[in-house]
Amino acid sequence: MSENLSQLIKILLNRFNRGEYQEVIKKIYIIFKKQKNNDFLWNLSGLCFQKLDKFEEAIFSFKRSIEINSNNLAAQNNLALTYKLLKNFHEAEIILKKIIKSKPNYINALVNLGNLKNETYYFEEALSYFHKVLKINNNLPEIYLNISNIYQAQNNIKLARETLFKCIELDKFFTQADQSLSMLQSYKNNENLDHVKDMLEKLQNPNLKDEQIANLHFGLGKAFDDNENFEKAFYHYNIANTQKSKNQKSKIYHYKNMSKNIKEFFSDLKTFNIREYTDNRKVIFVLGLPRSGTTLLEKIISSHSEVGSVSECNFIISKISQNILKQNQFKNELALELLNSDFSKHYFDFLKLFNINKKFIVDKSLNNFWYIGFINLFFPNSKIIHSQRNPKDNCLSIYKNNFPSREKWAYDQEEMANYYLIYKDLMNFWNNKFPNRIFNINYEDLINNSEVKTKEIIDYCELEWEDQCLKHQNNKNPIKTLSVNQANKPIYNTSINISANYEKNLNKMFSILDK
Repeated sequence: MSENLSQLIKILLNRFNRGEYQEVIKKIYIIFKKQKNNDFLWNLSGLCFQKLDKFEEAIFSFKRSIEINSNNLAAQNNLALTYKLLKNFHEAEIILKKIIKSKPNYINALVNLGNLKNETYYFEEALSYFHKVLKINNNLPEIYLNISNIYQAQNNIKLARETLFKCIELDKFFTQADQSLSMLQSYKNNENLDHVKDMLEKLQNPNLKDEQIANLHFGLGKAFDDNENFEKAFYHYNIANTQKSKNQKSKIYHYKNMSKNIKEFFSDLKTFNIREYTDNRKVIFVLGLPRSGTTLLEKIISSHSEVGSVSECNFIISKISQNILKQNQFKNELALELLNSDFSKHYFDFLKLFNINKKFIVDKSLNNFWYIGFINLFFPNSKIIHSQRNPKDNCLSIYKNNFPSREKWAYDQEEMANYYLIYKDLMNFWNNKFPNRIFNINYEDLINNSEVKTKEIIDYCELEWEDQCLKHQNNKNPIKTLSVNQANKPIYNTSINISANYEKNLNKMFSILDK
């Protein structure tokens, strides 16, 4: 590699680390005019495309890198990760195992394979890969966080907390562990006060990055909220959300336009040719906004002996978005093409990759509310349960939580309220378009009249009644969600009308919701 090229690559890497992905791609393609056979640059361009969610281009770049240098394990690993992001788990696993066979101590491949096994509920295999990583290097707090997440899914909260403390012991500024820990413990009556002091002390470090700051403020918001010190809680929640929304562009116009196009498409749809596909499994789609009670429904329904859950697998939103959204536009011709595909078969083949052997499967991918029309057409024998909650309580609960999302609407008062109105309008459309097809359940009704509503839900799912459905807290089926700790407790009503505690702080949001 020439000295000039070496220096240019350093510049490109710096720009990549600053998130300037489009600019890096432009520079790389200028270099390719003179020198196309640099596997490192092809790999870097693939990473840029991956960050921009341009997965087809990413795959092309990684494959080109591997063609030039078959020993480029980084490109192979990145290719596998792209397949995983596209929900092509089978292809991803083949590549990762091939890497590990050639280099057993290649940490990135071990981590990605562990994450894949975790995502498909093969928890023991996932743990074995993570422990292999720790044998190579036991100073990686990210791996302990992954292990903690598995313990949380298995409802082993004690081990999950202990593992998070290990993260913090390894790196006191690994604040993701602080925020996760705050979700697993109570701060009422000044419990765990030492952790509150630790988080406040860490905030004094001037070198913290935005994400570290946000994690600590979300954790402190939870602590003060537990103690009913709502002014201090909002102070921290507000900073956390400001940090998360920083540099994020509004997509409200995009969502309004997409909702309009979806409604027009299904209003005008006259004929279609769905390819018949039957499967002996029945899917129960539980959907709605985050923090609307969907996890509680998942726990209740999967308490039944015939039901398993793939939780928020997000297959449908991922695949439909890839097929009908181009340049953030809903394309009718692509949607019609999708209707003539083997989509339902691909979905059921995807379910086979999970370590779940039940006749009924709960899919709790929240964003499925966007595509109820497609679900209705592709899965006519499925059940669709829509969880809804008091709008102010729902939006406040979203505002109080740190989601793994790059969406501004989840962290901005005005954006969130407008997104809620788009969601509400679309759900009204679906209910009018498909009467009696969607079971709408109010979170407050489920809490206040749990036995009656639970029996209605189980009956709607065409399941025989089992008393254990009233004891969802004893359900050992794994659950993966931010709400896992709350959902593993008996039903409680303290989350109803919580927005009254923040009425004056969230007036911008609430005034829009009141329209």
